[in-house]
Amino acid sequence: MYDVFISYSSKDKTYADAIVHTLEENGLKCWIAYRDAVPGISYSESIVSAIRDAKVFLLIFSENSKASVHVKNEINYATKVGALIIPFRVEDVKPDDSLEYYLGATHWLEALTKPLQNHILRLKDTIKGALLHNNEQVAPVTNATQATKSGELRVVETEYLYSKGMTPESIAKRLVENDLNLYAGISDINEGSPEQWADFVENCPDYFCYLVNDKDEIVGDWSIVALDDETYEQAVKGQTTENEFTMDTTEYICFPGDYNGYLLNMSLNMEYKTLDNNLKLVDSFFSRLEKFAQNGIFFTRFCVNVFRRDQQAFYKNFGFRYVCDNKEFGKIYEINLVPYPTGPQFAKRKLLRELYENKDN
Repeated sequence: MYDVFISYSSKDKTYADAIVHTLEENGLKCWIAYRDAVPGISYSESIVSAIRDAKVFLLIFSENSKASVHVKNEINYATKVGALIIPFRVEDVKPDDSLEYYLGATHWLEALTKPLQNHILRLKDTIKGALLHNNEQVAPVTNATQATKSGELRVVETEYLYSKGMTPESIAKRLVENDLNLYAGISDINEGSPEQWADFVENCPDYFCYLVNDKDEIVGDWSIVALDDETYEQAVKGQTTENEFTMDTTEYICFPGDYNGYLLNMSLNMEYKTLDNNLKLVDSFFSRLEKFAQNGIFFTRFCVNVFRRDQQAFYKNFGFRYVCDNKEFGKIYEINLVPYPTGPQFAKRKLLRELYENKDN
């Protein structure tokens, strides 16, 4: 079995050779057509077999591969079998509608500046991180099984998970695993560690809310922390990473007053992404804001580091605006809650709007 299937245009062989050389020099076994197609077997059969057996599908995206029918066929099959797809953009080219259909929800790695080798080394780390994580997890969910896993979820609190035998450590471990599985390219720098978040789960249960399936597995969540003014300003400039947040470096949300919110996460595992489940996640977040506000706790603003293109659209629709790129990875979005937002997601929350509009009375 190969670690990486290389999907590319033959016109981009220079890129492909450089990538294969670095990946294999670092212990990753690659399949590339001109070298590894099996003699005596049809070319298409070799491609299909290699995509199915490889652990990662790497797309080298350029003007040439965008125009390649063979590359599009490979992407189509990789999507069909539920392959882990990592697009690696080597030219400043946008995918057309047919590629956007398959790759719109996938995080892209960029290699648009020189030296190329620096980007290839980051790509190597991303692939190794994905392989290490997947060795501890079930195989990627295929389209054929997604329908059976996208059932109704329940919103639960930390106390419920405790009643099912979970601990702060096991809860935090599951949250980190979910993120690593969802966000291609994320590292411990942006994610933090289970030990770090277990401290928050245990001491700050109101910072978290979970969606669980019928087996009481955590398959979605949102989580927040509060930052002092100075740290928040650094965060909104993209100068902080989540591994820096501890009980000592964040503000404790307890007493009435105004706080700066940092939204650590609001996501669902891919196989559970349905309209109903997304609405449950969003509604539970607004319900918590209402609970805070009823106790005199208000968030004047929120920022979030976004790692996926589909989530960029999600936060824009939420009313967040793009601010800058994070220094390590991701894009920073921000929203002001004072004055109270007029966007549709906020306007329909009548109780929350009333509490915020009268907070100083």
